[in-house]
Amino acid sequence: MLVWIVSCLLGWFAEPAMILNIEFTNIQKGQGKLWIAIYKPEEKFAGKEKPNTYKIVEVKAAAPQNVAFELSPGRYALAVYHDLNSNGMLDKNFVGIPKEPYGFSKNFRPKFSAPKFEDCEFVLKDPGQKISVKLTD
Repeated sequence: MLVWIVSCLLGWFAEPAMILNIEFTNIQKGQGKLWIAIYKPEEKFAGKEKPNTYKIVEVKAAAPQNVAFELSPGRYALAVYHDLNSNGMLDKNFVGIPKEPYGFSKNFRPKFSAPKFEDCEFVLKDPGQKISVKLTD
């Protein structure tokens, strides 16, 4: 009984989840999968570790893809890549430049190094908020 009461009280103080709608554009091929990762400030952004929040979405058409996430209000950054050959990894050339399309929130385009969380940060504050991410060519 005490556990039930405590869980109810904690539920009252938890921030309600909101839906974040994301449109991924510039999808050139109707094959493979989108690997979408959403990071919180305390997580290692775009690193080798999987974030707590991610989805893998099959791509069936060369057209914009819409994906929704249920998140608490707060600060986030997003990284995505289009795994064209469905091998579960972002293929890179011999100098480490991605050979498959990728993108970041705020449509940040890194020049010489991987982006930082702050480069791609956005704030989720409105229910049904929408962002758009354009993948590289």
